[in-house]
Amino acid sequence: MTGLCVLLAAVLSLNGEWELQYWPQGTAETAVRELDAVPASAKSVKATVPGNCELDLVRAGVLPPMEIGMNVVRLREYEGHQWLYGKTFDWRPGASAAERQVLAFDGVDTFADVFLNGVKVGTTENMLVPHRFDVTKALKPGANRVQVLIRSAFLESQLYDVGEIGFQMGVADGEPIRKAAHMGGWDIFPRVYCSGLWRDVRLESVPVVTIDNAAWIFGNFSDDFAGCSAKVQFRVKGPTSAFAWKNKLKVSLSRDGKQCCATEREYVGVQNEITLWVQNPALWWPKGMGEAARYDATIELMDADGKTLAENVQKVGIRLVQLEREDVYSKERPGQFLFRVNGKPCYVRGSNWVPVDAFHGRDADRIVPTLELFEDLNCNMVRVWGGGVYEPDAFYDWCDAHGLMVWQDFMTGCSVFPQDDRYAALTADEIKKTVMRLRNHPSLVLWSGNNENDQAGAFGWGSLREFPKDCNRDRNSRRTIPDVLFEYDITRPYLPSSPYVSPDVRAGKAKPSEQHLWGPRGYYKTPYYLDNVCWFASEMGYHGCPNRASLERMMTKDCVYPWKGSPAKFEKDVDRLDWNDEWRLKASAPFLRGSWLWWNRNNLMTNQVRIMFGGVDTDLDTFVAQSQFVQAEAMKTFCELFRTRKFTRFNGLIWWNVRDGWPQLSDAVVDYYGGKKRAYFALKNAQQDQIVCVVDDHTAWAVNDALKPVKGRARLTDAATGALLLEKEFEIPSNGKTDLGKVAFEGRGVVKIEATLDGKPYRNHYLYGEPPFDWAKVVQWMK
Repeated sequence: MTGLCVLLAAVLSLNGEWELQYWPQGTAETAVRELDAVPASAKSVKATVPGNCELDLVRAGVLPPMEIGMNVVRLREYEGHQWLYGKTFDWRPGASAAERQVLAFDGVDTFADVFLNGVKVGTTENMLVPHRFDVTKALKPGANRVQVLIRSAFLESQLYDVGEIGFQMGVADGEPIRKAAHMGGWDIFPRVYCSGLWRDVRLESVPVVTIDNAAWIFGNFSDDFAGCSAKVQFRVKGPTSAFAWKNKLKVSLSRDGKQCCATEREYVGVQNEITLWVQNPALWWPKGMGEAARYDATIELMDADGKTLAENVQKVGIRLVQLEREDVYSKERPGQFLFRVNGKPCYVRGSNWVPVDAFHGRDADRIVPTLELFEDLNCNMVRVWGGGVYEPDAFYDWCDAHGLMVWQDFMTGCSVFPQDDRYAALTADEIKKTVMRLRNHPSLVLWSGNNENDQAGAFGWGSLREFPKDCNRDRNSRRTIPDVLFEYDITRPYLPSSPYVSPDVRAGKAKPSEQHLWGPRGYYKTPYYLDNVCWFASEMGYHGCPNRASLERMMTKDCVYPWKGSPAKFEKDVDRLDWNDEWRLKASAPFLRGSWLWWNRNNLMTNQVRIMFGGVDTDLDTFVAQSQFVQAEAMKTFCELFRTRKFTRFNGLIWWNVRDGWPQLSDAVVDYYGGKKRAYFALKNAQQDQIVCVVDDHTAWAVNDALKPVKGRARLTDAATGALLLEKEFEIPSNGKTDLGKVAFEGRGVVKIEATLDGKPYRNHYLYGEPPFDWAKVVQWMK
């Protein structure tokens, strides 16, 4: 794990097989908190760690596979259960009896009492942060038994109040507690209110002397970035002998095995600060702008004879990230939302990251394959959405190495969370642990206080101005979080909420310069999308049906076909199409309540197909193809529109989203099973470093996001007639765009684009004309 002292004497993994007991808890007040109170009637199964209790029941045959059909609804039966994990392991002490022994849990969901050899060694109440317990006194040579007693988070939520400004997602059970928000049910996830040891468990032998809390801060960049300071702050922990006056500290930066700069100093205290000057640093750049250069940053404590007493080694990157942000007031004061990296304006091509699985015990194997999709799509930013979890070190290490910038939400979303002292203390502890764990990652370029909480206060109340409570008084995003950042991370920009509703925006004097552009979710070329005044969209998407093969995996055989009855072959009145229950559940509608509007998100697909083609072909394969075509054209249009206006109207688009974390119907361009929708390939083409495209004002553009000029040649023809519409040689400036001129077309059709960019072939198309289109003709044009 990044940032840990590398002189750990031993790490004993406790992953693998455990025993699991479970029983109904009853009420919040009757929860079992001691081992001798576990009821004799408790049932037992084998468990896997990391994992989730409910998945252990699936493996034991107690529950059916959760992904298929309506099965996930069965989890309601177990939300009020308690769970007792147990494992016996053998421990042999190391050479140094003075070493501390720490029992480390990277993820406990959520409320638990932890025991070692029958002694309670700690408690947990936050799913989202790691927990470490000193068990030096409780541990013994030979056989030891660790047990984790988890009580129902669903029942625990009954012990807390939720204010009048909560309840925004329809299920507020999770608002007073620190548990992944999507688990209560979301429009992209089912209700999976589960429990478990969802990340690694291990026993660590911690050396007598350690170096921790290392913060590498790069600043004082020269105007040409030919030099900068590298300041490192850190803590030394150990006995008095570690602080002998003849001991030395050595700090160094190395790259590719070659030391670039270093310094030594005698004497050491507990808290330390040392500054280096880095000459001609190799800068960390986002994907497409340069190399994601990294350094090995080493802190070493040595005695008078040069013997290493402790060492801390991390991977760091040298870069300067700035966010220029101002609200939109008028044409004379148009606002701004622009990332600058190492002094250069950076156009953002990104996508939102949602949890890779509804059951987080299965996350580990899905993280890197999902990040590889981001790389294949040529994204340079990933926004970690605030309804999930903080990803493990491996996620950020991968982003560091591949130049993928990280916009990091803190984990609350779509509501107004408690304002009391207890919740503020939980939040402060969570933010501090998260920031100190992640602050040395060069890929992390922005902290965001939450997802849509500023707007959530007005959900269902008309407008922000009508709502009586001012989001700028929110204790969590305006006080608790920035207070922690003020103390523990001075270099990164902070956005209080996404979108941020400033005092002037709430008063109606301005509009946000960063928005989530969902709108009516109808036709994708309405003024809402084409003429929005924001500079940056951090959410924007369009529904698309999964591939038939994936539908057949997630539905039972009789429900693969979506509609009840036998509708006509071509249905203009889409309201007549009555979805079966499995399609409604996959929409997502955890309880199938009549008031639960999210299942109507399926109607987004039928309505979007109706607009495009005048109705819905109810042959399933044709419907899938039409739905995916409309999604692909919409997402392609959004990306190309934004890129052709880069730095003059739009500075970035983080669309929604790459991959589903559950088998469902959604805006994702890759489904849970890895099936790629047509939009995936359209986005891959639209996000290349250089593109040629046509937009609705009949203008052809060439766009270049690289930091070097690119020469090209383009030939545009009409797909139906072969008529030449435009042919031109051009050069696109560094990090710029070139207007290639007007393209004459009328009626309906497709412009075929063939180009050479920097010596490489590039192909694209542009669908022109007003809907409805004839599906058969579109198929022919697209050949």
